[in-house]
Amino acid sequence: MNGTVVCGVTGTAEGQAAAELAGALASRLALRLVLVHALPSRHRPLDGDGLRERHEAEAMLLRVAYRVGDPETRVVTGPRVDVLAQVAADEGADVIVVGSRPRGARGGQIRCSLARELEAVQTVPVVIAPPATRRRSARRLALAVTTGIR
Repeated sequence: MNGTVVCGVTGTAEGQAAAELAGALASRLALRLVLVHALPSRHRPLDGDGLRERHEAEAMLLRVAYRVGDPETRVVTGPRVDVLAQVAADEGADVIVVGSRPRGARGGQIRCSLARELEAVQTVPVVIAPPATRRRSARRLALAVTTGIR
């Protein structure tokens, strides 16, 4: 791979976990990272609420970006699936990373309807980051790179 990782980010722990995984992938595989936040389109872009929401989203993305390196950031208005699919197409993404929520009595399963919806409209692979409550192993990514798994 020699391209771009696009990551859907929210202000939740799941969104943060996705950004961390995307940052690790981009770093280890020497790919460009683009963090994307989709703003709901319930406000007109220039009204007070819309501007405030945009500024809050930009500030949140900058905080996340600071933690994962030096990615590019995009705040785009529209449905999450459409926004991520469009940014992935525009950027020529090699992979899209999204967060997930724990599911089940013990949180042993994950839930990510966004990934299923993206797979229906995108030919790019979609990686689902495990919930933030699960421990991550930096060794897994290192093994994938050293053994040539892509």
